[in-house]
Amino acid sequence: MMENEDWLVKAVAEKLGTGQDKVKELVKKKLYEFPNLTESAALRMVATENGVMPIRRNYKIADINDEFGHINITATIKRKFPPREITIKGTKSKVINLVLQDQGGSINVVVWDANKAGYLEKEASDGDTISIANAYSRKNKLNDKYELHLGNGCAIKVTKNPTALVAYKKEYQRISDVKDDSKLYQIRCFVVRLFTNNIFLIRCGICKKKVIDKCDEHGDTALSKTLFISGILDDGLSTIRASFFDKTAEKLLGLSKAENIENKVNDVSFGLYEVEVSGVPNKFNETLSLNVKDVRPIDYTI
Repeated sequence: MMENEDWLVKAVAEKLGTGQDKVKELVKKKLYEFPNLTESAALRMVATENGVMPIRRNYKIADINDEFGHINITATIKRKFPPREITIKGTKSKVINLVLQDQGGSINVVVWDANKAGYLEKEASDGDTISIANAYSRKNKLNDKYELHLGNGCAIKVTKNPTALVAYKKEYQRISDVKDDSKLYQIRCFVVRLFTNNIFLIRCGICKKKVIDKCDEHGDTALSKTLFISGILDDGLSTIRASFFDKTAEKLLGLSKAENIENKVNDVSFGLYEVEVSGVPNKFNETLSLNVKDVRPIDYTI
């Protein structure tokens, strides 16, 4: 039996006035009767047939350590971010991100349903209490952390809190502040796109020219290969093209030497990976971009 279903096994055992082994026997019989069921689905059928609702009502953030469905939770809104409009498969959708906190930790929440995003935009503030029913958890492949996702099958309620938490106060610049100068800018933003073609920059080590296979003048004996990732950053109001080179690119992707870089780049979730970047503007063909010197995931600690 899956460890994250122990609570349901206990609930059914209490309802039947029997031991947990008896519940597991009922699950095995259900699997024999319906061999295409998963063990989790069989357990939920046994629970329903015996008058136990197979929805856990007392999740804490520390309990969300796997990909679950039917999550009910009440927590404090630690931070609410401005809504963003993204396009998936040609369809525009409003998305809003929250960070929730309880006694056991904090977790990122992604609200995909446009109506709920609109409700949260108007009604929710940092420090308010939010109750969520029927959410599901997914692991963000880039930062390896679990998130809560809210679609149109979820329900939410915000309770205003007069003693709200103090919001994150560190001063950042806006993307719209970036000018054609040599100033170092520090920006809090989302990575909303990474480009997966040409992720290595190859130069001749002698003349420093960019090449494809070899240098016309010096051959291929002195080539250098540098990891180069480009993408789009979005701070909620503006976007800018950004370039990440070598160690900064590795830091963005959280790479180890054993990992496949192309796969890691493709794992980036659109608009759901928030970072703090420090970079210097670069202008090419009248287009302003940011040459990123340092990058780190946002630390939500207040």
